Amino acid sequence: MLLADVVCGKCGSVVYQMRMLKPVKDALRQTNSRCRVCGAALNPGDFTVAVKRR
Repeated sequence: MLLADVVCGKCGSVVYQMRMLKPVKDALRQTNSRCRVCGAALNPGDFTVAVKRR
């Protein structure tokens, strides 16, 4: 199974964990484009994709 984490750039918390890859814009829609921990506004254009083995 492939997992991907969307992480807040301000506080480092996991905003959304995807089980299948999909656009970040769709993932952020689930949280109203805000970090649930610190409330920072999240812009889909500010994200990059990094893949690493676990």
